[in-house]
Amino acid sequence: MSSLWQIGLAEFRDRTASDAPTPGGGSAAMVSATIGLGLVIMALRVSARRAEQPEPLAPLIDKGERLLNELSEHADADIAVFEAYMDALKLPRDSEAEKEVRRQRLAEAAVAATEVPLNAAQSTLEALDLARQAMDVAHKSIVSDAGAGGAILHGALTAVLYNVDINLGSIRDERDAESYRTSRAHLQSAADGRHNVIRKLMAERLSD
Repeated sequence: MSSLWQIGLAEFRDRTASDAPTPGGGSAAMVSATIGLGLVIMALRVSARRAEQPEPLAPLIDKGERLLNELSEHADADIAVFEAYMDALKLPRDSEAEKEVRRQRLAEAAVAATEVPLNAAQSTLEALDLARQAMDVAHKSIVSDAGAGGAILHGALTAVLYNVDINLGSIRDERDAESYRTSRAHLQSAADGRHNVIRKLMAERLSD
């Protein structure tokens, strides 16, 4: 499949709703993450335009643009690792040698299919950190967009981690599997904490 970013929004929606295997949960989560982060960046841009001293917001906007590219790449990477796993499933298994090659390829594909969403979640957590920072500096007229972006990012991170969960059972090395479980739990816990802070700050900013 070509890059998701070469198709229109309506086509992406319809492909997601079809019975095709891709785009699936991971790529859909990352597309959602880019929209959430886009709202945060918009809030920062508008706030910078209205600020008497916009310079402090420039590094935040630059960081947001970098993360936007990362999240976009993660969306395509999710599809790539899924297709690699499906290709491994199709390998011949008539002889013992072929079966061993197939097992090895499937094991490698399972690792990739676990690491890619973990990396995506890490980038999304960084974007959620940016949303948290935006809550302090966003102009009151647009702070709700920064908060909405944070909420979408939190949901996207939670969603992409489900890909970790479903692939953990295919990890052959139990030590690796346990390491992935630990990373997964840390990312979810950190995201929940950031989201709770954003919700609190939203309530405070709106009551000012």
